[in-house]
Amino acid sequence: MAVQPPPAPVIDAQAPPPAKTGRSCLGCGCGGCLIAIVLVALLVVGGGYWFFIVQAQAAINSPAALLVIATPVDVDTNNSAGFHPGKPGQELSAGNTVRTGDGGHAAIQFPDGSYVRMAPATVVTVTAAQLSHDGNLQSASLVQKVGRTFTNVQHLVSGASFQVAGHSVSAQVRGTEFEVLVREDKTNLIKVFDGTVRVSGTTTVTLTAGQQVDADANGRLSGQGPIKPEAKDPYALAAQCSRAVSSGTSAGTAQTSTGENLATGQSAEIDYNSPGGTISVALCYPGSFMTLTVIDPNGTAHASRQGSRPVQGNLNGPPGRYRAIVKAVDVPGGEPFAVSFATIASCGGEKVDTGGFVRETISNAQISHALQQSGITLQVQGVSSNSARISYYSELGGLPVSWTMLFYAASPNLGVVLTQFTVRGVNVTTQVVSKLTSVTGQSISSIPTDYTVDRVYSCKGAGGGVMVIEGHR
Repeated sequence: MAVQPPPAPVIDAQAPPPAKTGRSCLGCGCGGCLIAIVLVALLVVGGGYWFFIVQAQAAINSPAALLVIATPVDVDTNNSAGFHPGKPGQELSAGNTVRTGDGGHAAIQFPDGSYVRMAPATVVTVTAAQLSHDGNLQSASLVQKVGRTFTNVQHLVSGASFQVAGHSVSAQVRGTEFEVLVREDKTNLIKVFDGTVRVSGTTTVTLTAGQQVDADANGRLSGQGPIKPEAKDPYALAAQCSRAVSSGTSAGTAQTSTGENLATGQSAEIDYNSPGGTISVALCYPGSFMTLTVIDPNGTAHASRQGSRPVQGNLNGPPGRYRAIVKAVDVPGGEPFAVSFATIASCGGEKVDTGGFVRETISNAQISHALQQSGITLQVQGVSSNSARISYYSELGGLPVSWTMLFYAASPNLGVVLTQFTVRGVNVTTQVVSKLTSVTGQSISSIPTDYTVDRVYSCKGAGGGVMVIEGHR
């Protein structure tokens, strides 16, 4: 990439949530050991008699988190009190409705890493969200009243379901990327970018990657076939850009941002906080001519003038904030665009807190060393590009206690869900969550940190499983 001065940004396509102050939550004060101690104390010390008679639950209700990308974003928490400005990281439960205004962008983030991204002028209601006891998504459903959404569903285990209902049609998936458009006249358009989607109206069809189908206001399906270009749709571009940076990079570090309309002479800035090293970036747009300039944390500009699409490049730099400047050079009338970043990052490694970038890791090797001869087992389980699962087991005093917690990015906080709590083989998750809520006055859905959490993922390193939390100040 050649060097050129960056254009003045006029559109903020994905402004991160504002940084905030608070206490750090990692290490053995990081929500793992600390929460384990709190839970055991509440059970054993405070009225521990009740859990022996509770029956196991098939699944537990789980909150989702609201990610505010650009305002206005409003939330109605019970469908009767009216809409109020949404708060970044706000808990969303069944019955909550999210509405984006003109220029507003938001996402509904589920603990397993699945998410629903909302374009401006979109209204979505969460109707169900449940996790299985092992931390997998058991069921999730949403009703989209109007607008455009892009949904990325992590791979679902057997028996699990994820459904987005438009007007008179619904889309059921099993690990995929798809888009739903509900127009003002109540007609629908469903596009599939990856995986398969079962669309049900008056009839049912199965869409595969690269296909779309229309539905009228009465649910009659028509026009199943290849995805057709749509002038104002950024989400097909988002899927394209995401694939462009996926090869050879660390999945957990990926970020894709979109913008609806960039016209000749205008520019937009996309910020990406990276652990540093080799960084892959891509700009996708449907036609005309746009350029991409990336400013690294040292202030060096890396610019591309290539005319082919997508615009792709790799650069090397230190930890910190990377600014992508997209400029519309010749785009009459304006076009949407997408920018994706990803980094080649090692699993584990030393803590990073420099250049405004923060990276914290917890490995099974570190945990084992810290808890040796304690009678407690604490482990990071599995691998995920969008969440981290930690399990706890002890038999202190002859009382077998185990729990599983799922951590995810409820930006600006660290989201956490207690997915399983077992005492002497009896699952008491619902009762523990209820007891914690009554004691603390709030659910254990997020932990404040002294930085903004951008992403959480888990990987396999030299010391076994590793939980990684990345963010910025």
